[in-house]
This record gives sequence, structure tokens and C-alpha cells, in this order.
Amino acid sequence: METSTDSEFRYQPLSTTSSIRLLRIRKFVSVLEYDLIEADLKSNPVYDALSYTWQLYEQSSTTCGVDSERGGSISCNGMEINVTANLRNGLLRLEQLRQDTLIWIDAICINQQDLKERSAQVNMMGLIFGSARTVVVWLGEPSSGPGVQSVEEIIRFMEQLPCIKEQLSESVSDYEDTAIAALREMTLVTHTSDWLSLGEFFNRPWFQRCWIIQEAVLASTIEVYHGPTQISWGPLQNAARLLDVVRRWYSFNQVWQKKETIILGSIPMILLAREHCRRGKLWPLETHLALSRTYQVTDPRDKIFALFGISDRSSLESPVVELSVFSADYTKSIEQVYTECSAHMVEGRTGYAVLSMVEDRSYPAPRPIPSWVPDFSVLPNPPPLTIHGQCPFSAGGFTGPPPTRPIVSPDRKELHIPAAARLGRISRTSETGQEMYSLERMTHFFRLLADPALRLAKIATPAAAEALWRTLIADIAVLAEERHPAPAALGASFAQWVTYLILRALDTASNASAHVADHFPDGESPPEPIPIFDSPLRDFMGSGAYITALQSAPPEYRYSDVHAAVDDFITVWDGALPLRELLDATKVAVAAGDRARLKVTHKFAGTFMWMCSARRVFSTERGDLGIAHQGARVGDEVVVLPGAAVPFVVREVEGGAYILIGEAFVHGAMRGEALEGKEPLHLEGLRLV
Repeated sequence: METSTDSEFRYQPLSTTSSIRLLRIRKFVSVLEYDLIEADLKSNPVYDALSYTWQLYEQSSTTCGVDSERGGSISCNGMEINVTANLRNGLLRLEQLRQDTLIWIDAICINQQDLKERSAQVNMMGLIFGSARTVVVWLGEPSSGPGVQSVEEIIRFMEQLPCIKEQLSESVSDYEDTAIAALREMTLVTHTSDWLSLGEFFNRPWFQRCWIIQEAVLASTIEVYHGPTQISWGPLQNAARLLDVVRRWYSFNQVWQKKETIILGSIPMILLAREHCRRGKLWPLETHLALSRTYQVTDPRDKIFALFGISDRSSLESPVVELSVFSADYTKSIEQVYTECSAHMVEGRTGYAVLSMVEDRSYPAPRPIPSWVPDFSVLPNPPPLTIHGQCPFSAGGFTGPPPTRPIVSPDRKELHIPAAARLGRISRTSETGQEMYSLERMTHFFRLLADPALRLAKIATPAAAEALWRTLIADIAVLAEERHPAPAALGASFAQWVTYLILRALDTASNASAHVADHFPDGESPPEPIPIFDSPLRDFMGSGAYITALQSAPPEYRYSDVHAAVDDFITVWDGALPLRELLDATKVAVAAGDRARLKVTHKFAGTFMWMCSARRVFSTERGDLGIAHQGARVGDEVVVLPGAAVPFVVREVEGGAYILIGEAFVHGAMRGEALEGKEPLHLEGLRLV
């Protein structure tokens, strides 16, 4: 079938549009010598499909998308094909496990240099994996070394874990409730090393590949091999889902951080998607796109193409107009693929939900795409205001296709939004949660929340205080069993967190000011360091997982300014919150070395840092309070689009156009309040570039 004038393998065109190539592992062991044959999927050939990682560690890649981590060559039909080291190792194992077997392997069975063939075969990937007898997962050779658990030990721990049946938990929240109840029976402390080893196991490159989503979801049968050892899929998927629950418990969260172990939280979502697919249900493309942003690909276009086979692509269709077919095409640039996909979604059934996928671009964009097009190749920072890929809000009155259809310009550079309700311009901002713990920035935070123009500050009732802390976390409690609305118990954690924040500000200011007399005008003396705020408080605050970088006060910063900002905050909010009472009690606790009050802060502090590490608090000229992407700044505008789940921050540029900064949470505007009594046709339009 393939001919060549030398030893290098030459691909010949496939005969039909439904043809694929299959690698035959010979009956008698012949090291790395194979036959490559053509088969038509319409004839229902019996074959397996290999799911693996081209490379085990991050390497550069060639322009054709083939990994440069070369492991040598194999022989196909008497000619040589270069393969990666990990694939070569996998083939050596398969020769022992699957003699006289046909197997589909992307790097060998697709001519990666032929972009037309590559595009056609990728569009068939769903059918290829769905038709395979077995999907064989090759995790690579196991690691070894001091303190590294063996594969057998990890398997034994997997088999000890409580098994939660998928059919008993249709939703993720139902599953977590069941899992937490079962895990309470285990003593986590005695299994710390087991959980950490399990975490390191799931940190292997295979679990980080975007392509595994499709390969695992579509497989009728899955066999997993880690070196010579086979791992049963049932215990493995059960362990992955349980680990995702355990890692979010605060008591264990710090352990993950110390070990710098990356656990991809979307793995359980893949497993849930697999169960849904087996029941004949497919998630829409936008759900998979939102959940797979942490996964890795060699070719950035595959962040979209790798999901086609398992997605309900009706979201790319419009209920009003006929849109062109969008499919895998490697002749198009990354920018073209991302823009065309976004255009189809925003004009189709996805609507404005695609705008929520746009990541922060306060830094120069890595590629020239319009502001309303997500760069799917980068992490969503900050993460969208969703829970398991679903947004719980309805700022635009409802969610779904917009009542007045947005239109993408013919050159796909502009998005014309026919109607937008304007909530006002941003008048104040704080630093992000990641940046906020320096003295100057904490002072900005207190000033913003004590601003007399702020509507919540004007009333400052217990209800207003509750609205305040719920706004700071978008009313989503990522670390709690009840995600939305956030449990009321977080209110006490917030009050204690603010108390420690006040003490931290005063402590830093007093210690800095005592050594810099130039801070003070004539006649004003620097205060002595406050004894109760010496090392105990700094140790307490520094031990919190939410403090990442405590910075000293700038030389020009006055203690009196800090004290005034704190006093204003206490004056406004004491009564709505028991601040003075908490301050007195906390000082006593710190002096006595009692950490109980600090532990109370952890739930809110962890939730706030998750939500606002890359977001900033803002207030508008109308006195509304909200949080937005870290790229938001004074003068930006907050708008609500009919049919959108959340408000958005936009910035006016030349020619009356706007750029999208990102989504926002605004108190009092998340349930359609901004559109009450307003007809979309009577609202002003918006042009995004």
C-alpha cells in the first residue's frame, strides 16, 4: 500500500472518506516491526485504539504538531517511522499484551504532514474511538525513587476507598454529598501519604491532555496500563472523583499547596460526561470548552477540535439564520479557529455565554484576536462565575439565545450587540485579592467599603453587611457543600476575617511608622509599636493560606492615613457587624496565642482568594458594589445584555467602539433587576472590537 524509494515511510492517500489506517501487532513477537493497513469504518473492522501522551514532559514541538521528544524509529511495512519515546515504550508493552491485534494510534495512522487528511481524520475521531473494541490507556512507565509509592500500593489504596455508584448521584452536587458522607468514615490523617501519592498519580501527563476527554468519554471499554501493571478503570475513576472532593477540604487544601501538587478538578466532570454519553446524552460544546481550559494540547487549535466528537454542536447553530458548518480544519490559523468558533456560538444557541469565557487581558494579548473572543489556549484567569460549568445567575432577565440577535461583522472583527442596559461607570477599585495584603492596598479596600456614596454603606444594616460579604465572593462558596447561595455561616467567618485585616493594617502601619519619623508632619509623633501586634499577630496572619505576599508600607505612607481609613470603616459598619467587640476579643486571643479565631477566618478567606485572586472590588458612580476582572479600571462601564447570565465590564476606545474587559458580579443586578420595565428595542446598542 505504501511505497518508497528509501527506508523512510511514505504515506499514500486513503481510498475513501471513511477509511482509516490500522497498525497490526504481529502474532509472533518481532520487536518494533509492524504492518500498517487500510480499513474502511463502514466494514466494521475489529480494532483497539491507543490513548496516550506524545510526550511525558513539556517539550517544544514542531510546526506540524508532532512532539520533538523522539524515541527512535519503528518499522512499518519494512520502512521507518519516527515515534516519541513514550509511544515507543508503549508499543514494546503492547507487543507482549496484544499480539495479532489491530490498533489505531494517531501519530502513526494519520499522516500528520498532510493538513487535509489530518483535518478529515480529526473530524472522524469521535467515530474512531466510539467504534473501537477497547480504548487502551498507556500512562507511561512508573516513577521510582525514595518516598514514591509503587503502582501496586496505589492500587491497593484505590480499592480501599468507598465506592460511590454513579447512578445514585445524577448531579455533581448530589455526588459530593454522598461522597462526603462516605469519607467521614475514613480518618484522613492516617491516610495523608496515600492521598498525596494518589494526587501525584493523577498528576501524570495523560490526565492533563485535552484529547483524553473525548477518548475516555466515547470508549465502550477502557483498559489502563502503567508500565506492566493493569489498573481497573472502575476503582480508578472512583478514586479520581473522591480525590476531587477531598482536595477541596480546607484541612487538606494546605497539604496540596505545600506539595505543589496539581490536581485537575475537571477529571470528575469527564467521568460524569462519560456516564451521560453512555445514556445517549451529550453536553453542548460550550460546556466542554469551559471545563477543559486547564487541559493541555500540542496544537492550540485542538482545544476546540478535540471536543467535537463528544459535544452537542447544536450550540453552533442559530434558531434564526443558517450558519456555515464549523469543523476541524488545520489549514486555518489559531486566531481563525478561535474567532470562527466564538462567532458561531455567539450567533448560535450559546449566545452571550461565550463572553464569560474571555480571560483577563490586562497584559498584552498573546495573539491578535478580538476582545470578545476567548483565547482557549490560556487558563481562564479569573475562572468564570459558574458552578461545574453552569452559571446560577440571570442578570439579563433569562439565559439562552438573546431576544435580539447579536451580529458578527463579515470580517469577524466586530460583534454588534443590539441592546445593552448601562449600570454606570466604575468610580473606585481595590487591588485584587492576590495583591491586597500590603498596607497601602488594604487601606484602599477599607476606603472603598466605607465610601459614603456606596449604597450599602449608607444603610449599613445587618442585611447590608450580608450583601457586602456575598458580593465579595459572588455568592458562590467554592469550598462549601452548598455552593450557591453561599451558606449563611460564612458571615461569621467574614466578620472575623475583616477583624484580622484591620489588625494587620494597624500592626504594619505602627511598626513601619515607628522607624520612619519622616511620615509625620511637624507636631505629630510616630506611635510606638503596639505590643500586642508584635510577632504573635504577624505569625498568625502570615500562617493564613490566603496571604501570599505581605509587603511593608511605602515610606511616604502615614500611619494617620491608615488609622483614618480603618476608623471610617469601623464607624460605618460597626453595628451591622460586631467589629469593636471582635477587635477586643481578637486582641486578647492573639496575646494568649489562641488560634481558634484565626481558624474561623479560613472558610471566608479561602473562598475570597479563590474568587478574587484575579478580580478586584469596585464601586460605580451610582453607588453599586461589585467585583470584576483585574483588568477593570476607573472609567470603565458596567452593562447588562438581555439574555446574558452576568453583567460585563466594557471600555470605550476610538470610534465609539468598546473592548470587553470581562464578566462582573454586581449586587442587586444578578436577577434581571437592571432590565425591569425596559424593552430591549429601547436600549442602546454596543459595538465590541
